[in-house]
Amino acid sequence: MGSTQPSGLWGKRSTALQVLFAAAAVLATCAGSQWLAARSDEPDAAAQGVLPRPRDMAAEALDAASPELSARIETLWNTDATSEDRRKALAELQTLVPAIPADGPHASLRQRLLRRIGLLSAALDAASVPGLQAGVTDYTAQLQAAASQLSAVLNTTPNGRLWVEYLALNGLTQPVDDGTTERISSFIKRVSAVDQMSQEQLGFLLSSEVQDLKASAESALAYRQTFASDEEARKALQQQVDQLVRSVLQNEANSSVAAADRARHAWRAIRARFPAAADVLRPGLNEHYLNNNLHVTLSETLIARLISNSRTEIGRVADTILGAWVTGTQTTNAEISVDVIPSPSTASFAIKLNGNTKSNTVAQKSPATVWTSGDHYFKVEKTVVFDGSSVALSASTFDVDTNSRTTGFRTRYDDMPLFGGLARNMAQQKIAESKSKTDAETARRLRRDIVPKFDQETGNRFGTLNSDLQKTLTALKAKNAGPDNVSARSSGSHIAVSSRTIGSGRLGGSIQPVLPLPDEGGALQVHESVLNNTLDALRLHGRIVPDDQLTAELEKALSDLLQREVKLSKPADPAQSQAATAEAQPAAGGDAAAASDEPEKSTAFIFSKADPLRVRFDNGELTLLIQAGIRQEGRDDLPVHTIVVPIAISLADNKVLLTPRPVRVLSAPITVANQLRKVISRRIKTRESDAVIQLQSESDKQLSVTITRIELNDGWMTTEFK
Repeated sequence: MGSTQPSGLWGKRSTALQVLFAAAAVLATCAGSQWLAARSDEPDAAAQGVLPRPRDMAAEALDAASPELSARIETLWNTDATSEDRRKALAELQTLVPAIPADGPHASLRQRLLRRIGLLSAALDAASVPGLQAGVTDYTAQLQAAASQLSAVLNTTPNGRLWVEYLALNGLTQPVDDGTTERISSFIKRVSAVDQMSQEQLGFLLSSEVQDLKASAESALAYRQTFASDEEARKALQQQVDQLVRSVLQNEANSSVAAADRARHAWRAIRARFPAAADVLRPGLNEHYLNNNLHVTLSETLIARLISNSRTEIGRVADTILGAWVTGTQTTNAEISVDVIPSPSTASFAIKLNGNTKSNTVAQKSPATVWTSGDHYFKVEKTVVFDGSSVALSASTFDVDTNSRTTGFRTRYDDMPLFGGLARNMAQQKIAESKSKTDAETARRLRRDIVPKFDQETGNRFGTLNSDLQKTLTALKAKNAGPDNVSARSSGSHIAVSSRTIGSGRLGGSIQPVLPLPDEGGALQVHESVLNNTLDALRLHGRIVPDDQLTAELEKALSDLLQREVKLSKPADPAQSQAATAEAQPAAGGDAAAASDEPEKSTAFIFSKADPLRVRFDNGELTLLIQAGIRQEGRDDLPVHTIVVPIAISLADNKVLLTPRPVRVLSAPITVANQLRKVISRRIKTRESDAVIQLQSESDKQLSVTITRIELNDGWMTTEFK
């Protein structure tokens, strides 16, 4: 088997994800990717006797909520304490924490403590389950099937066979024997050795196909693990549970790809080898740490405003109908409305076209001429269903109530004394006898004229949605950034779509924040993990990016990711630029300090290999964590440090305000910290944007949507609009 690293593969895949029902834009559609080379520089938590403590669990915060919390938290978080002491502290906390008022000033802390003590409670129970046997699921067989599938794809792809050889995929498909475990271990080492890979090679190794196969290999390796005794098995279980808990808490304390990856690795090992313990841990993990991290809710009123339309069409009639030549005029008034349909598993709504056609016609068929007035009411309905993966349109239903009234008639014999009356009586009888046929023909022609046009218009509106959605999903999947699960549902008045994007090595959201259903608008709830995972997908890790190119780099990366143009900056206003230039020049004889503040030299950011950009949503602020150094012309490089940039987000006077707080630099000498603060502060300015957004529903129709609330708390950003 060769070990030469293959060159590019799948580097030019065109892929991307449009927002579900176009509601979420950049935040709604992406989530991130895993950077295998990135590993936290922090000490291994497993080597410490105390579990990681998230920042909100400082003693002062705990004492403010309840003076009895701190001591018990200390005991429960101390893994060196006896099991009896920890369980006693847990039992007391399970009484104390729920007693904190759910609507008081410490409600957020209460919520966080509940999920964390729930995690530790489940961990203590999981580590002591009596059943230590492996499950019935054959993870080795699953790995063989997945490896065969990937090999088949690669063997038909340029350079793909080189990857098959390099990753030793054929070894994974061989029958199980004494060498199976070694072959699986070899594959995991190969797929994890990314330090010397090029960006193009990393693009393949970080794709969801390869990362999912790696996850299957880790599960199979754990499944095949054997132990000499129950004592040895329980020790292994305890180690995996400890790693899971430590890594989850570490990720809460400081969002980290490495911590999330360790947590998912431990969880896979527990599920594959100790299913009884996994059953104990699963409910809490799924609810609080592996949950959906994006929710979109839209009211029927908003959907109706986007889709509803009314029109009037006036036309002439000139056609042969039932053998008669018919001429005249008709006027059709129609209105499109929306009706959300309750469904527990799909987002469904009906598009309804209700209309009325009024006509005045003259029908000529020798020997009679008939004048008719028509007043017909019709209804066309089509159901739109989104099941989480695609949009389906039902066939149109059509219903019509025809109402034709004869307003006059004459025959060419009317003026003949003998035959005139007889002819009129016969004509009147024929008109009455043919009314049912006339009404049926009227209904047929209305259906012929209305339904195809309605189908065409709705098809044009929704026809490209599936292809665009699949194109987007394919693109994100290539960067290991596609959603793992998308679910949809609808009530009688709202539709909701939720998604989870965590791949095989990340953590997700917690319980969805409680939100009153908006009557006339909608809401977007985004967990910070979505944005962090998106930032990972941009792959700034270890790169040196000039300051003046950073915005362009981000725009290019996001545009490539989403397959749509993304602009993060507005074109410069020449008048403002001139004013800013004049303001920047110090006045003659002015402040010496201002004069000495010389223009900044050319600057580049030296991004960390691990977690270069992170965000936190909490306490009304978006906190940007930049792990980077600075390179400036003619100066020594400033080494990589963690730069904390809190930005308060608020609403005022129909404006969204972004107000930076003081920049902090962690664990840096004061001179270095001051330099980094100066460089970053120059680039982070107070900004405001319009809270009114124009949504384009049709080429000639715009809908103004106003952001009415923005709340950032406990990792979630909730935005309401109407």
